[in-house]
Amino acid sequence: MTSPSHQQWSFKGDYFEACNCEVNCACVFGSPSHYDDCQVALAWHIDTGRYGDVALDGLNFALVARTPKMMSDGNWTAVIYLDDKASGEQRQAIRAIVSGEAGGGFGRRKAMITSLLGAKSVPITYEVKDRGRRVSIQGSLELEVEGIRGNQPDEDVQLVNDPRAAERGGNPRTIARSTVYQHTQEGLAWDNSGKTGYYAPVEMSGP
Repeated sequence: MTSPSHQQWSFKGDYFEACNCEVNCACVFGSPSHYDDCQVALAWHIDTGRYGDVALDGLNFALVARTPKMMSDGNWTAVIYLDDKASGEQRQAIRAIVSGEAGGGFGRRKAMITSLLGAKSVPITYEVKDRGRRVSIQGSLELEVEGIRGNQPDEDVQLVNDPRAAERGGNPRTIARSTVYQHTQEGLAWDNSGKTGYYAPVEMSGP
């Protein structure tokens, strides 16, 4: 394949995340984490996507990281999970995208991650629920979030025009709370159930 930096890529789909901050996460606004570090997990499902000539439709991927109190300080320790349904070319493409090597909305992560503990090919279950999201990676990550109930209980509580909105195509994200958030692998072990979360549709491209 051509170097990741020379490939055009794009995808539409869904994403969600959770961390160890209380609701609402301070990192979203460029402020320090509520605690001594940020313990974040992010998962994506691609409805339709391409990396050069490689189709990425229907695939899932995830990133789990420990970052300093200020995420922008860099020095992240991270692990990437790639859908085991992906071919070798598809795994290489998604790894290039999520690591930031391929630029675009993920590009800033390339300089942030100083310790990448691997890019594992694993079965990933990703579920979209009416008021929440769930991802399961057996033996590594169990994460489920539910949308916060607002004044109008049938309407989402959303964060609009936040500083990182461009990374996911500008879509508002729904504010959520994790019902389960456990990660047990790669020296990044924690249980942050009951903390903050978000989910949103995404449209991303690069470089």
